[in-house]
Amino acid sequence: MSEVPYGFDCQRLRAARESRRLSVAEIAAAAGLSDRAVSFYLAGTRHPRAEILPRLARAVGLDDPLDLCDIGDGERIVHLRVRAGKSRAQLSGELGWHPETYREWETTGEAEGKMRGPRDRWEPDPQRPGWGWMVNTPFFTRPVIEPGRMTGDGWHPARLGPCEYGNPEHQALFGVPAERLSQALDRTRAFWRVEWAQRTARWERDNPELAADIKQAAAALRRP
Repeated sequence: MSEVPYGFDCQRLRAARESRRLSVAEIAAAAGLSDRAVSFYLAGTRHPRAEILPRLARAVGLDDPLDLCDIGDGERIVHLRVRAGKSRAQLSGELGWHPETYREWETTGEAEGKMRGPRDRWEPDPQRPGWGWMVNTPFFTRPVIEPGRMTGDGWHPARLGPCEYGNPEHQALFGVPAERLSQALDRTRAFWRVEWAQRTARWERDNPELAADIKQAAAALRRP
């Protein structure tokens, strides 16, 4: 998978340009882009990379780069990165993650090899019901915060979550609090489930005989 789609809308870019009566050359100069690239973005034949969008938004007088996007049901992880104006390579380096781990996490909301692991000690946060402090993880040693739940034998963290982002340093990578990052992560997972279902349906439509064979084999394996 290449760049995760984030809903760039060329019509919004054109509207912002027209409202301020800007030329292509003026936008290109302000954003540090070529005239040709700006023309492509205005026509919708190319989409700007996430790290370019903040510069493009400022060039047409917008403070929030997501004003140039249709974000559907709400912010996903990719939208937080768009706002931060960072590339995937930059963020994976800041996190100390392998680039493929970050790509998987931003695309699907899951990167279990990195996000899951033995936890040491967890304590509830009295200021935020349903949240708690993690004293240590295999990946980071500073206290971080994540949503959790209370059970009869104590407080437990969520199975997966933005565990490594709860402290100010990691929140600063995206410039949002842990709760907002958690919500974006949930939307990322929901978006991916729909995307995966659509991809599967397209593949089955394009490969009906092979899809039928796979379903038949799966049904045979389920039989006692």
